[in-house]
Amino acid sequence: MRHGDMMTVGRVLLPLLLLLTACSQTPGATLEGRTFLSISVLKDGVERPLVPGTRIRLTLADGRLGASAGCNIYGADYAISDGHLVANGGSMTEMGCDEERSAQDEWLFAFLGSNPTITFDSDGLVLTHEGTVITLLDREIADPDLPLVGPTWTVVSIIDGDTVSSFPADVVATLQFHADGTVSVNTGCNSGGGTYTLSGATMQFSEIVLTKRACGEPEGQMESAVTAVLHASSVSYQIEARSLTLTAGSQGLGLTGE
Repeated sequence: MRHGDMMTVGRVLLPLLLLLTACSQTPGATLEGRTFLSISVLKDGVERPLVPGTRIRLTLADGRLGASAGCNIYGADYAISDGHLVANGGSMTEMGCDEERSAQDEWLFAFLGSNPTITFDSDGLVLTHEGTVITLLDREIADPDLPLVGPTWTVVSIIDGDTVSSFPADVVATLQFHADGTVSVNTGCNSGGGTYTLSGATMQFSEIVLTKRACGEPEGQMESAVTAVLHASSVSYQIEARSLTLTAGSQGLGLTGE
């Protein structure tokens, strides 16, 4: 969703969320294990634009708060006390960012450290402090998971143990899963396909047949990573929004769907 579209949605949904949360918390609503994405940021009732292409993301799980606004990641222990979100022992990564995103990071992390008031329900939450109101929707509502079947999944990273590597944009490897149990494959060098079967959160590829064009680098490295997953005996898969992660032991692929 584009930033401008998010702001439009935010202006529509903000009154509804404020009404819901001002009345009472939804019985049974919890923050545990949920991720939220911003749909509106207001300062004294006026839109506070975020850096284009960025969005506030909050995750709350196991007593930990994780937050990002386009560059660095903030982490802290958290608790809800007297209607306030209280973050303790906060720290952040130190990635190099452009000036605009660095300033936005500092603003968000300072806001989260100010013990803002919090109201939430099953759809989202609202944080407020000194005239700033950040409205967020549950990630599964704001950015639903794509289905496995249908989208073209493009490899954006290669997983090797604890290391995640990206590739040049002109090295394009893709997978497309079809409803009949077949899969189309482009390894970044060769192309072809095969079949797949699903069992819970795992899949198994079989009958993979590819063309045999010689591959240079970095195409050959990409192909090796893709075929390592395709030829594994069992592959775990997880979809979150537009991201698909395939892992086979210590090897894996990160893909994005369109």
